[in-house]
Amino acid sequence: MRREHDRQKGVAMNHRIRLTALPAVVILIAAVAAGCGSTSSTTSSSRGGSSTTPSSSGSTSPSSGGASGAASLGTPHKATGTPYVFGVINLDSGPVTFPEVLEAEQAGVDYVNNYLNGINGHPIQLAECVSDGTPATSENCANQILAKHPLLILGAADTGAAGAFTVWKRAGLDYIGGVPFTPVESNAPNAVIFISLTVADNAAAIKYAKQTWGVKKASVIYIDDTQGTYTADIIQNEMKNAGLQVKAVPISPTQADMASAAASAISSNPDLVYVETPSQCPAVLKALRAVGYSGHIAGIDPCTSPPALASAGSAANGLILAQPFYSLDSGQPDARLALAILGKYAPKNIALDSPALAGLGSVINIQRTLSAVQGPLNSKSIMAAFTSGSNHPNFLAHPYTCNRAQVPLQAASCNGYMLIKQVMNGRLKTLTGWIDGAHLYSPGK
Repeated sequence: MRREHDRQKGVAMNHRIRLTALPAVVILIAAVAAGCGSTSSTTSSSRGGSSTTPSSSGSTSPSSGGASGAASLGTPHKATGTPYVFGVINLDSGPVTFPEVLEAEQAGVDYVNNYLNGINGHPIQLAECVSDGTPATSENCANQILAKHPLLILGAADTGAAGAFTVWKRAGLDYIGGVPFTPVESNAPNAVIFISLTVADNAAAIKYAKQTWGVKKASVIYIDDTQGTYTADIIQNEMKNAGLQVKAVPISPTQADMASAAASAISSNPDLVYVETPSQCPAVLKALRAVGYSGHIAGIDPCTSPPALASAGSAANGLILAQPFYSLDSGQPDARLALAILGKYAPKNIALDSPALAGLGSVINIQRTLSAVQGPLNSKSIMAAFTSGSNHPNFLAHPYTCNRAQVPLQAASCNGYMLIKQVMNGRLKTLTGWIDGAHLYSPGK
């Protein structure tokens, strides 16, 4: 499902400064290393088509054609002023990658620059660097980005954020948006993140499973690397705080045969099996069915991306998860706009999961908020724009309030609300309105 991908070259020069990756010798447990090296820039026209249609999985995928997509985009208003540079580091090298985050962010930038007059006439320009999830590589990336004089750092997906944040802090740069995967960006005083993943989503799914199904015993199958163990610890903490008995079943990041893990998971006769395996989720789901498990299943968001659902087939039926976004086929106005943006500017094979929508939503939220700032944009005015007031509009998501009290363990996350969804015949059905289970997590327990 996660893949080493060939990035499509093609964004106007005034939208992107690319810092390409060079091989390195460091290999950590969470990723295969590659260092950020020389700079380059590419030019071409925008990517994709002009609209979207439902995919065979029942989610949505970019495609061409359709007047409704153009109508959702509105009237073009191209930004022609001096660019505002946003630095961005994204995990795009190693066994578990998230290229869709940066793909969606670039699509959002193209839309903002061409239809919304950028930020008060200033187009957004991305100075991007590919990370392998190691702090050393991310720090190297951050130093290269710093040379491009960014206005702010656009959050993405980077499990090596610990290295980059030493640079951002020293430079006095705000980190806005993205995916809160690690404790570093999740709690940094210079960070504002519009959604919660890892903490609030898992908590909401657990809360729903207990209240709806009466779950008392659970097994957690997880990837035994740095990020996987971190997330599995959170899930187990939340389950125990919900009163569940929990069994943990680790698997290797490169493990192919999931039969033994599935057998181990069901040996304790659980009411629920929780799948926390981003790249191996379809294989785990199939293995659970193969060993005869017919009980309840919950999982993390990547388990329900269109490629994962297509691979898992009927083995995914019944799986529940919590997502911080409206479904793209919901008909909600932001959903229609998201489909139009991604259809026009994103690669056609983009994985439309929550990390991707977090990237797109971050760009839209930043443009909306900073366009309303009176006076010059700097670290102080940028942070004040997001942290002042409450219940701010949040693209595709529940309103956000940045008071550092919304999500335990993720002080920088400004919104812990989730929708519970379930896989039925390859499609996601929304089961609930917004719910908040984040406080099932209790640090130290």
